[in-house]
Amino acid sequence: MQQSTRTFTDRLFLVIKGLAMGAANKVPGVSGGVVAFVAGFYEEFIYSLQKINFKAFKLFINFRFKSFWRYINGRFLGLLILGMLISYFSVSKILDYLIIHYELYVWAAFFGMIMGSIYYIVKDFNDWNRRNICLIIIGIVVGVSISLLAPAKENDNLWFVFICGIIGVSGMTLPGLSGSFILILLGNYVLLLVDSVNALYDTIADLIRWDLSFIEDAHRIRLLKVLIVFSLGSLTGLVTLSHFLGYVLKHYKNATFAAIIGFITGSLGVVWPWKNKIYKVDTLGNIQIDALGNPILDNYDRYFPDFTTIETYIGIFYILVGIGIVLWLEWYGQKNAKNFKMKKIYGLLGRNISYSFSKGYFSEKFEKENLDCEYNNFDLTQIKDFIEVTKDPDVQGLNVTIPYKEEVIQYMDDLDPIAKEIGAINVIKFDKGQKLKGYNSDYYGFTESLKPLLNKTIKKALILGTGGASKAIAYALNHLNIDYTFVSRNPDFNELSYSDLDEDIIQAYKLIINCTPLGTHPNIHNYPDIPYEYITKNHVLYDLIYNPDETTFMSKGKEEGATVSNGLQMLILQAEKAWEIWNM
Repeated sequence: MQQSTRTFTDRLFLVIKGLAMGAANKVPGVSGGVVAFVAGFYEEFIYSLQKINFKAFKLFINFRFKSFWRYINGRFLGLLILGMLISYFSVSKILDYLIIHYELYVWAAFFGMIMGSIYYIVKDFNDWNRRNICLIIIGIVVGVSISLLAPAKENDNLWFVFICGIIGVSGMTLPGLSGSFILILLGNYVLLLVDSVNALYDTIADLIRWDLSFIEDAHRIRLLKVLIVFSLGSLTGLVTLSHFLGYVLKHYKNATFAAIIGFITGSLGVVWPWKNKIYKVDTLGNIQIDALGNPILDNYDRYFPDFTTIETYIGIFYILVGIGIVLWLEWYGQKNAKNFKMKKIYGLLGRNISYSFSKGYFSEKFEKENLDCEYNNFDLTQIKDFIEVTKDPDVQGLNVTIPYKEEVIQYMDDLDPIAKEIGAINVIKFDKGQKLKGYNSDYYGFTESLKPLLNKTIKKALILGTGGASKAIAYALNHLNIDYTFVSRNPDFNELSYSDLDEDIIQAYKLIINCTPLGTHPNIHNYPDIPYEYITKNHVLYDLIYNPDETTFMSKGKEEGATVSNGLQMLILQAEKAWEIWNM
């Protein structure tokens, strides 16, 4: 997470971004999600909201408040929410004043900002295939259609209010979709963002004066219930939408961005500066007013500007100002990205890996070379938990060990040609946008560590085991022009069983590689069941295990005069190759 490395300036600008999001969310037609998207913290915002889950709840109820705060990226969310709260009581009030007195110019600035946002997103979008173009068109159609819908009537049913909360908060998480405008369409904008909020203000004022008479006010109590249910719906919407968006951003990032481009483009119709307000009227044709005496907005009547008036050109100027604001935010974001050093996280993915060589090796490497990096073990009981690992934006690369070298391939966005041919990976690189690419450095480590051990009598090799590691070994032997045969407890066609191994086979195969976990600490007395009595001094017994230093498999071969080696040198070589891959 990034929270511990932000400078004071970063934190100040994060509060300012919260101010902008809060102000944008209150204005019908403008989306706070656009602010997050353009200001460059949209993905971190979604990722942080995803962390409000059952694990966070358990940390909280167990009074592990520090762990809870760090887990949910609390400093980031806290500063952002602080900005939104400040905005609600200050900037949004100023914005309300400006909209009343300078409506055209405010809408023109927002229109310009959304135009700038479209440019900002499109300029870095390179995946212009048929599917994404269709999604952009669909997004535009949906955005425009929403702006043309006729509003519903006000409804204070608490279940409907809860749904309004879920839908209304969409502007926070979906760029281009205005939560406030959606509430107008649902008929509940005044009820939820004016009347109920005013009821809360009045209640707070009464409590300060120790006046509890509002308890007898059925209308006030009803509005407070509405506000509570709306808030619960909004919280539910934030968390559930963030999990959904986190998933689609992870698996369909370009398609999601295409739809967002469409939504934002379609929303231009909502914020078109030249429009007249249409107010709600009763059956007699009188304009309806809210609790504050303000006319209730129903929709807008849009028109083309009159280019004979100075007001139109001032409006165009403010459109350019809006575009300029977005371009400045982009420039600041790029400048900040160059100066901001994020702590890079690498790690090992596997099961029961507390003994891991990699953690110690890379931690020592980072310390010696004074690198601002961290190496962690991701000890997973099941491969589906890997999705949680990929959600951390600080993770740059992973090593993979038993038993996930094959299973994890399903989560890759791309495979290196060698890894694809081998059919197993032990290195994952997180490319730009957190796209995952799988590599195999096992074959390299094995090849380079085996070469010094080879002698002229070695023409054939036995590979003990058929797991993910054995595939890389087979690939390496093939490139060394050494014929090989797999040995398995459950042999397939062209494979041998352990009971098939006799003197003739052992004499023919001078290289024997143990790719099974037999003999790994703490079960150091286990070993592959082969006839060691037929081993000679011309044999090489290579064990991929490195803990203990000398396995029972190796010691039994050594007793017969064979050359033996553990997997330590292979591990070092493949680890350095992994580091090279991560930094390509």
